[in-house]
Amino acid sequence: MKPRKATYRVHRWIGLIVSLQLLAWSTGGFLFSILSLDNVRGERDIATTPYEPIPATAVAALPEHIRLHVALLQSQHPNLATVALRDRGCGTAWEVHATDGKFIARLDDVTGQPLPALTEDDALSIAVRDFAHAAAVKSIDLIATNPPTEYRKGALPAYVVTLDHPKRPHIYIDARTGEVTARRNRSWRVFDFFWMLHTMDYSGRDNFNHPLLTVFSLLAVVTAGTGVMLWGWRAMPCRRRRLSPSRTIESTKT
Repeated sequence: MKPRKATYRVHRWIGLIVSLQLLAWSTGGFLFSILSLDNVRGERDIATTPYEPIPATAVAALPEHIRLHVALLQSQHPNLATVALRDRGCGTAWEVHATDGKFIARLDDVTGQPLPALTEDDALSIAVRDFAHAAAVKSIDLIATNPPTEYRKGALPAYVVTLDHPKRPHIYIDARTGEVTARRNRSWRVFDFFWMLHTMDYSGRDNFNHPLLTVFSLLAVVTAGTGVMLWGWRAMPCRRRRLSPSRTIESTKT
């Protein structure tokens, strides 16, 4: 077999295999663009109140110095649901949340008094403790509104601590609780950029259900599908040509 003909055959069969996978990817992308992710995950079926308000018996079981302040908060927030003792890295405190998960208050574990928002020193301590490698603190900022794209949908207000490290890490910390809510680095930003190209959501980056992606996914399905069809149509005449000499011989013998 001549090299040119062998190369053509290899290219042709590989093209068919790749086209089938492209067709599968394109079909999947089209379905992703028209199916709501919230509906697929069942999040639309979650009850509006995932937690029941905390009963009086549970409040009575708390330590006395905490119980009084929780009872006061409960009178102000009837949807108070959870009271948990946690150490986020800046000291132990009681965190109080509502039935919908929203933060209500953070109480001192000794006095029971409501604690103020975290200070910059608290946030720095948490960030340095959270990062596995030794790194100096480059900057710290408090974000109250308009978070950067890499912290989209994150809890506010939040501190962002930038560390001096080759990975260019940003540690985001909830200014009310001290919880580390996001960790971003250079690799994450590269991934997020290509994720944006994949979803074609150039503003929010996480929305699969928009017309632009649906249209291009459908075009990709049509392109891959017609490519496979053309491959089949092109292969059929070749088979006929291979069969035709034998038919001629048989007719001659007859």
